Amino acid sequence: MTLSRQHRNLTATLWSILTAFALTGCFTGVESTPKITESDVRRQQAANPTAEQLYTQGIESQAPSEWQRGKRFRVVDDKISLVFTSASSRPGSLLGRDLAFERFDSVPSLTGEGETEVVLTLADASAPERTDTFYYRYSTPLAALGEVKRLNIPFTIDMDLVADTDSVLRGRRFFIVTPNWYDATPARKAVNGYRHVEVEIDSVEQGNANYPLAVYFHLTDKELAATPTGEGERMVFMTVGLDKTSTRNFHALFSFDNPRKKYPQIEDDIWPLIIRSKIAKGMSRDECRLALGAPPTLDRLPSRAGMIERWSYSDGVYLIFEDGYLTRFRQ
Repeated sequence: MTLSRQHRNLTATLWSILTAFALTGCFTGVESTPKITESDVRRQQAANPTAEQLYTQGIESQAPSEWQRGKRFRVVDDKISLVFTSASSRPGSLLGRDLAFERFDSVPSLTGEGETEVVLTLADASAPERTDTFYYRYSTPLAALGEVKRLNIPFTIDMDLVADTDSVLRGRRFFIVTPNWYDATPARKAVNGYRHVEVEIDSVEQGNANYPLAVYFHLTDKELAATPTGEGERMVFMTVGLDKTSTRNFHALFSFDNPRKKYPQIEDDIWPLIIRSKIAKGMSRDECRLALGAPPTLDRLPSRAGMIERWSYSDGVYLIFEDGYLTRFRQ
């Protein structure tokens, strides 16, 4: 079930939002809830922030006016050579290497307003004698740079951001809510992990061009840690900040509280299914939501026995509930 589980995690509060809406429309044989968008979910989250949402809220990239000489950026894609000007050095592959900030220069532009040129050098401890220099043009004039809150250098990760996040997470224990794991090898191979199990954070390192942070962890449960899924160190990608691209922030990945304690009514034989993202006939709505996440689409359909509820997911998975319990599904 490789899905848009990222979308599911983002819409973790969807169920509470859905229940706040009245089911509308003329009776045509099908009643459906109003369309709930990601924007709706984000507004709900912003209005009622959880402790998890607030936990990393203060971690964000420095404004360019705060950059100091030597600030480092890790290159995560060799496409970075495409964004540098022709005057830049061409030392070959930069993937995995650090660039150090030197200064901002004012340069002319076609509009006459001027642009800012970010000057970077290769920060390579193995070859300190090298003086490779790189130039990245930013469309804002240097005189207006003080008003800019964030300046991203494409295909790089701000290593101060990584260090700040590591200082907050390393050594802490949380309950992971996403099964989208990766192994700890350089290839970072995808692993279909567990949900709602306790993990301890080992470190935070640079991620990739889409998700700047890679959070490494291990399971604290010895039995689960001995399984092929939980054995050894694992990793999840994470974002921080309030940008629209920050879709995998801390609250979408971790919880402070043990969800098992929130649902004491769940039978012991059902919980192993939930943590493995599995479902079975007879499970309740709460149990299925814990196992798969909140559904992007929910419909109520009339039947001879009453109303049937259908949950639909974007990967083709659907669930049918009668009287609040799962009777049919495709997973």
